[in-house]
Amino acid sequence: MIPALPTDAIRASMDAGDWDAAATLMRDHEVKLRRAIDHQAGDRTVLLALLNAQQAFLAELTATRDETAALLGQLGRDKRGVRAYLAGA
Repeated sequence: MIPALPTDAIRASMDAGDWDAAATLMRDHEVKLRRAIDHQAGDRTVLLALLNAQQAFLAELTATRDETAALLGQLGRDKRGVRAYLAGA
């Protein structure tokens, strides 16, 4: 039997900003999935659906990471601008 992706738990971890928990959930699921695949024969439709769901989460994680990096970069630039302004005042 193919284990279900813990979508709700992963999303809750992401929404809470607990990226380590989300990564752990994904990693634990991967381990269970690999074990199941070793014993799975026949129809791969479920595996393809699961792969699509995992890829969607990875795309979302990547987009969130990139957005966070951009925001942190902007925050750093703003901080330097404020310091320069205050130093010149």
